[in-house]
Amino acid sequence: MSMVIEIDTLVLEGMSEEEGRRAAAAFERQLQSLLDMHGLPEGRRLNDLNLIDLGHLPVTMTGPEARGAELARALFSELQS
Repeated sequence: MSMVIEIDTLVLEGMSEEEGRRAAAAFERQLQSLLDMHGLPEGRRLNDLNLIDLGHLPVTMTGPEARGAELARALFSELQS
């Protein structure tokens, strides 16, 4: 199954524009990897991603790539809830 994911808005405070781009790219890669490995949870549709608002998450990782990947894992975890 092939999926196309479009992220409308990803706000990453405290980062430069370049760091934000790197974090966003890592977010997309990690989310795509999780979906490729595990697929969508039973009963979920790709459009369900649009309904998830992670709000303000405390970021525990440092570096743009690690932060982006951490946010993707949080989104995927919410999708499984």
